Amino acid sequence: MASKNTNIVSKTLVESYIRKQVKALKQSPTETIDTLTKQLLDKPKGSLEKYLLHITPEKLQDTQSGYYKLFHDILPKVNTDHLVTLGMNIGYNGIFTASKNTQTNSPESKSDALWAFMLSIDGINYEKKSAQYKAQISNAKKNGTRCFMLFIEKNAWKLLPLIKKEKDCAFFLFCPASCLTEKFLDAAKLTKNLFISVAYNRNNHKQQTPSTDVFKQLRIRKLPYAVHYYYSASDIENFKSGEIFKELSKEKPLFSFFLSKKSDSGKDTVTEEEKKAVYQIIIKERYWLKYPSIPFEIEKDYYYLIH
Repeated sequence: MASKNTNIVSKTLVESYIRKQVKALKQSPTETIDTLTKQLLDKPKGSLEKYLLHITPEKLQDTQSGYYKLFHDILPKVNTDHLVTLGMNIGYNGIFTASKNTQTNSPESKSDALWAFMLSIDGINYEKKSAQYKAQISNAKKNGTRCFMLFIEKNAWKLLPLIKKEKDCAFFLFCPASCLTEKFLDAAKLTKNLFISVAYNRNNHKQQTPSTDVFKQLRIRKLPYAVHYYYSASDIENFKSGEIFKELSKEKPLFSFFLSKKSDSGKDTVTEEEKKAVYQIIIKERYWLKYPSIPFEIEKDYYYLIH
C-alpha cells in the first residue's frame, strides 16, 4: 500500500512538473529550453536525453531555425491538456517504465519491455477482431508498454472507445484524411491521450494529397498532429535535397513520420542500405531542423529511442 501511495504521489508531482514546463515552453520557449538543457546536462544521458540536448537555446533564438518556428508558432497553438496527457503517458508511463523494465527484468523478458507497440487494425471487420486487439494491448501493458501506434485505413472512429478507456496510455493513430470527419475530430478533441497522424501522399503517387482543410480543422480544435509518408527508393533524392521535409512541413505538423513503402504482397520495397541512407539524412535534419516539423523514421527510431 505504501509503495502504491508513493507511486501516486510521484506521478502527481511529475504531471505537475510537465504541466508547468509545457506552459513555460508555450510562453517563453528559449528561457525554458535553457533551463531544461542545464538540468539534462547533470543527468545520465540515453538516446532521448541526447536528442533533447540538440534543441539548444541558440536554435530557438535563430528565426531561420525550424525549432524557432515550431516552438514559437506551432506548439503554442496546441491544447495544453492534450500535451500534458501525452507527455505523461509517453514519457513517464511509457519510456520511463519501459526503460526501468529493461534494466530490472530478466534477459528473457527484456525484449518484451517495448516503449511502443505497433498494431495494424482492420477497420472493416473491427467488431469481429476487437477482442483480439484488446488482448494484444492488455498483454503489452503487462510488459510496461504505454505507447501504441495504431494503423487503420477505414472507420477510425471505432477505436475511440478503446483509446478513451486506456487513459494511462498514449495512442498514435495513423490513418488517411478520409477518416477525419468533423464528427470524429470533435470526439478526438475530448480524447486527450490521442495523437493523430495523417497519411500524406505526394502528387506523383496514386493517392491524392489530403485536403488542407483537414489540417485546418485539426488546428481549429488545437489538436496535436503529425503527417506520415510511405517512402520508396525513388524518394531518396528528395530526402537529400530536403524537398520532402519542406513539403510536409507546409501542413504545420509537430512531427513528420516516415515509413518504408511495402508492396501489395507486404514485401518491403526499400533495401536495408537505402533505409540506413534515409535514416542518416533524417538524423541530420532533426539535428539542424531547417523546416518546422521534427522527422522520425518509424522503424529505426522505434528501436533507437531508448537505447
